[in-house]
Amino acid sequence: MKTKLSKQEILERVGTMAQLAGIRPYVLREGRKNGVSAADLWNGSGLSMTVLSDRASDIYSVTYQGRSLCWLSGVGASGPWFAHNGPFEWDKNFGGGMLATCGLTTAGLPSADAGETLNLHGDIANLPAEEVNCRTFWEGDDYWLEYSSRTYQAKPYAENLCLTRQIRMRMGDNTIYLHDRVENLGFSATPLMLIYHMNFGYPLLDEGAKLYLTYQDRFPTSDLASQTVDQIGRVTPPDNGYRARAYNHTVRADAEGYAYASLLNEELQLGATVKFRADTLDKFNLWKCLRKRDYVIGLEPCNCRTWGRDKAREHGDLVMLEPMESKDFYLELQVHDGAEELRVAAARYDGCL
Repeated sequence: MKTKLSKQEILERVGTMAQLAGIRPYVLREGRKNGVSAADLWNGSGLSMTVLSDRASDIYSVTYQGRSLCWLSGVGASGPWFAHNGPFEWDKNFGGGMLATCGLTTAGLPSADAGETLNLHGDIANLPAEEVNCRTFWEGDDYWLEYSSRTYQAKPYAENLCLTRQIRMRMGDNTIYLHDRVENLGFSATPLMLIYHMNFGYPLLDEGAKLYLTYQDRFPTSDLASQTVDQIGRVTPPDNGYRARAYNHTVRADAEGYAYASLLNEELQLGATVKFRADTLDKFNLWKCLRKRDYVIGLEPCNCRTWGRDKAREHGDLVMLEPMESKDFYLELQVHDGAEELRVAAARYDGCL
């Protein structure tokens, strides 16, 4: 499909559009994934993804022309019923994946704040979505795939939040479009902390791949991170002695209000860019873990730093969502194929990290 055809010309050539692009909802079987509701979306030019409805409609896997763009942990596509309660227990049900949402009332390190004991990265990624809807439709000569859902994070005498998520792809366009709306359905102001934990892995991530980011300020999150700032953009082979490290940033928006982060692999002639609205996602966390088996870099747009809700409140940086107020979050995952697309992507930045 190198030449773009009209709607009529395409329909003349296929019996059903599922021959080219589509959505397939289903239920996974066996092991920790047994009973997990999911949906596959594919766009007809090599981009495909799996969305886990039972995990807040997070994006589990993304492949391009059969090559994975993301890192998957040994946990796999585990059901939310395997979630554990405890400061760092979130990791025990962390399958990696292209997107694991952290939030909604806390994200980052465990902390104690406003009378609450808060665990790592919050609750939302272990809550099942409802009102799931999958549809395909024509818009002129463009064929769209759309997945949408709602996930409710609510407790008696506490928050009552609704995450409405819409994920779209267009046939022939190697971009995933995500729009989230978080609404406070309660009658008290509620903290809103959100991290889009996007996990890139092999083969896109490998020795020699280059990292790019539009940012203003950098905040290493540990002594190790401070000592290795000069190595922040270096991608090395897997090393079992490698210790994970993270770097928080404030982002720099372009004239249209977007910020960007990219991982580009010139040897593969393949790359990916995360594009996001900087008015609501004004911060960014870069997480590096280049260990054997746990070989992953997280490119993570966020509205908070990862130091915990107590420190965010102390710093005067905690976002609050008023009763009946909502906030919208937009991001895109763009896939780059070939030397020219990599060159154009890299030209957006001052240089690699």
